[in-house]
Amino acid sequence: MRSAEIDPGEFRRLSLEGPVNFRDLGGYPTVTGRTVRRRHLFRSDALHRLTERDAARVRALGVTTLVDFRTPRERERAGPGGIAYLDDVEHVHLPTIDETRRDPEEIARSFATAADAYLTMLERGAGAYASALRIVAASEQPVVFFCSAGKDRTGVFAALVLGLLGVADEDIVTDYALTAEVIERIHVFRSAEHPELSEYAHLIGDDLRNAYPASMQLTLERVRERWGGWDEYARAIGLESRVVTMLRDRLLVD
Repeated sequence: MRSAEIDPGEFRRLSLEGPVNFRDLGGYPTVTGRTVRRRHLFRSDALHRLTERDAARVRALGVTTLVDFRTPRERERAGPGGIAYLDDVEHVHLPTIDETRRDPEEIARSFATAADAYLTMLERGAGAYASALRIVAASEQPVVFFCSAGKDRTGVFAALVLGLLGVADEDIVTDYALTAEVIERIHVFRSAEHPELSEYAHLIGDDLRNAYPASMQLTLERVRERWGGWDEYARAIGLESRVVTMLRDRLLVD
């Protein structure tokens, strides 16, 4: 089984003035010998930081839909920002975090490890992830999915999509770990935008503040322990089998 070697000369990360973690999810090989379609599904961090020039570059990719995994409070705090430049692009809000627990300290303490956090997202954000899969499977044009850092909620959904497409664990882990290239810049931006969160930073484990390969590897193992695999997870959250078929038809090429 071959692993996806990411050629620096190939397009993977789009260099933008605002968001720093905007990436193409395509190009990874699958265990069946097919490849994830390039330039059709993108992952990103905070799109509210888009500049007008950034928005023009995103529009040039043919993007017609934005899937937003942020909470209502995050959206309210950030405001539309540069997303307003994409007024002709559909913006779908699908929060994945349970906001009935509003105390930041409680939330921070509940996530003992990154894998704990990611399993919680898969459980409590199941409805949002199922809806996002339906959107991606049905879209004939490119889609961007994002959250604030483009690492956790976004990283879990990226793993889910790649897993359903048959991408090997090592490449799912590789994709997740690419965020490490820009994690310090993400921390700087988030600290500037939300200085109040620094009070709780010490409660969050080092692995959740970073993008260590081991965090996603453990998550993949725990998905198999909990559900048996990604196909079984999809069935458990009520995703129709035809949607998985559509997703593969849409995103896999020979």
